[in-house]
Amino acid sequence: MESTSRIILIIALLIWIFLYAIRDTINLKTYFGVFGILRTKIGMKTIEKLGNYEFWKKLAILSIPICVIIGFFTFFSLIESTLKLMSGELPKEASKPIIFLFGSVIPWIPGIIGLIVGITIHELAHGIVAYAFRQEIKSTGLLLALGIPLGAFVELGDEFKNLDKKIRGAIASAGPMANIVVFLIVVLITPQLYSIPTELTITKTYASPAMDVLNEGDTIYSINGIKINSLKDFHDIVKNLKPNEKITITVLRENELKTFNLITSKEGKIGIVVEPSKNLAFVLNICYWTYWMNLLLGFFNLLPALPLDGYYVWVAFPRVIGDLKLKIKSLEKLMGYISNILEMILNEKNLNAISVLIWWIIFGSMIYSFI
Repeated sequence: MESTSRIILIIALLIWIFLYAIRDTINLKTYFGVFGILRTKIGMKTIEKLGNYEFWKKLAILSIPICVIIGFFTFFSLIESTLKLMSGELPKEASKPIIFLFGSVIPWIPGIIGLIVGITIHELAHGIVAYAFRQEIKSTGLLLALGIPLGAFVELGDEFKNLDKKIRGAIASAGPMANIVVFLIVVLITPQLYSIPTELTITKTYASPAMDVLNEGDTIYSINGIKINSLKDFHDIVKNLKPNEKITITVLRENELKTFNLITSKEGKIGIVVEPSKNLAFVLNICYWTYWMNLLLGFFNLLPALPLDGYYVWVAFPRVIGDLKLKIKSLEKLMGYISNILEMILNEKNLNAISVLIWWIIFGSMIYSFI
């Protein structure tokens, strides 16, 4: 892991040195010598083509209340996790910036792929909905950190800040909602991968009865006479094992089948860790970090704090509720009353104060994690 991380960082650093040297030629804007924005027009035609469909506008506006609910949950989860961090219930590592977890907690390649997918989908969604509302898109491009691509971005025109609150909220909601949709898709797809035929190799024996009987490198052939052809086969069998149950397990060791009689532990465990083929493990790893990166990007961006998307979504929410009184005549008075209350609470002055609080919590937690 350490050698792979070192190689990736060296290659990325060499690429960054080259790009930095020709930054004026390729329109690369750098920040602090570490971060870069490479502006292009790549993807503009795709955005324009997809953005021609009117349903994006309605879908984005309908997403605003959903985003507010998610943002509300995220806000209180942030407060709860911060209190647990300060009380010692959570380890300090839990509040470290995600970039510091690459190479240790997060594997480099699957993690970067997940991050690229998340940021690119997020920005593409902003661009499509913005174009649906016929807003100017100044450019597209790549976000870089020391030569490592973090994803694509879409740069909107300056008039975005002066748009109608509901339109701003609709455009802002598109990115996080796209991340949440990707998260749900990957969550649904991943279990299907467990049925793909693969050899399962024992990578660790950590407890009885496996210790001193099964070896690392053994390939699981069968359990209780049932052939193991996939991760699903293995999980289906081991989840039904009972405490102190007699089982037979056959493994392939040095091209020879060996059968052992074992008794499961008092927890109903065999005491082994298995892994599929390297290719399948790599794909599963990508799926795992893709859904986590998309979940984190979607939820985090819905916090009501400038310059995050959640700020504009929350500002737009009272307008969306207020518009319901025009569509549901029977609830006109109720919707108007709720809308007025929300306007008093979720105005820009109050949300600016909440923004300061949120960033103090976030940066304070980050600093505390390094102390």
